[in-house]
Amino acid sequence: MTRTPRGRLPHNGQPPWFKRLVRGYFRMTYGRCETRGLGRVPLEGPLILASTHRSYLDPIILGAFIPRPLSFMGKSELFENPLLSALCTAFGAFPVDRERARGSTFRAAAELLNRGEAVVVFPEGGIVDSLAEQGFKAGVGMLASMTGAAVIPIYLSGTNSLFSWPLGFTDKTWMAILAGEPIASGRSRGKVVRNQIAERVAEALQEMEQNFLAARRGEAP
Repeated sequence: MTRTPRGRLPHNGQPPWFKRLVRGYFRMTYGRCETRGLGRVPLEGPLILASTHRSYLDPIILGAFIPRPLSFMGKSELFENPLLSALCTAFGAFPVDRERARGSTFRAAAELLNRGEAVVVFPEGGIVDSLAEQGFKAGVGMLASMTGAAVIPIYLSGTNSLFSWPLGFTDKTWMAILAGEPIASGRSRGKVVRNQIAERVAEALQEMEQNFLAARRGEAP
């Protein structure tokens, strides 16, 4: 199933106590866990979180560390298993067929935003090993221009270190989740506007990575 029926938008199950529990788990699991700028995330109102994507754990990590309930676009393959589908749906995910059903996907996301909720978008289009490896998709700009929701770029990195060899079998695994400054959108439609928003998001993520890597290089060994 790749469509979200009208009147059956995803409901996320992210109570604060559960977010704290999962957050504590990740802080213990990763040898280093860096967070920065999360206070920039407004606790209410329509919001798009445009995040980098390195691991299947990313939606869970975002749900644990971002201080408000989130909804996610998940690839349709995750919903083929009934148990996994039920779990994903319970945590606010809804299926995206990246080849088809683009209109229904955006309608569901837009309706969530119009209800004042927060939606996570991965503008890289999927899990990649490095920033902009496959370029950036313009969908985040389209969604922002359709709804007027602000966009906060999220630089998420190192979350795949738990699954890397040999790093995953040491205590040197790490993750970082950094929130950038909000990017205003306004309700101005058109290809030029959505491309401008998408470009601003891409530039913000690239700048965040440059600053993050520069800071890491300056650390004492």
